[in-house]
Amino acid sequence: MKKQLFSCALALAMVSILFVSCKKDKDNKPQSAESTFKDPRDSKIYKTIRIGNQMWFAENLAYEGTLKAGSSFRPYSSLDSAKKYGMMYTGDAAKIVCPNGWHLPSDEEWKVLERYLGMSEEDLSTVSSAYPRGKDKNVALKLHKGGTSMFESMNVYGFGFYWASTILYSNQYLRSVNTDANAVFRTLEPSSREACVRCLQNK
Repeated sequence: MKKQLFSCALALAMVSILFVSCKKDKDNKPQSAESTFKDPRDSKIYKTIRIGNQMWFAENLAYEGTLKAGSSFRPYSSLDSAKKYGMMYTGDAAKIVCPNGWHLPSDEEWKVLERYLGMSEEDLSTVSSAYPRGKDKNVALKLHKGGTSMFESMNVYGFGFYWASTILYSNQYLRSVNTDANAVFRTLEPSSREACVRCLQNK
């Protein structure tokens, strides 16, 4: 009888250990997941990356079709540069250029990404072309090409300049992922200037 009780207790202990181990593996699973998306408008295929609860393009948008608002251009007027770095869009064009099922992220959605990568609430709220947002947590390095987030920020100028859809005081929010300053600058810019687009999947 004692032997049977011991065997039962041992079996229960092994099941408990297995359950805890499986739960730990589940809880510690990677937060990033890579995939691809084919833009039906021009058949271009983009890498995508899930970071936290958001699914992002892991490449700059390179759509060159007709736009109902704003304008776009190839960096250095070069087809090779457009293929490598994506197109540049005015703010008005950026707001409508993502394919169906995707959209230009708002300022708040950019903050969700930055917060997930460790940026403080104080830094999140800062609007400045000089204040190094996220420097203490290396957020810019995480977002840059080769960084741990696999966001792969890059453009023809060496840094990533990305529109947000949010307008304030007739200007539009812009993110600059600057690795020299190890900062993600958050500024308000005229919608007439040009920057890159990273599309975010609709929920």
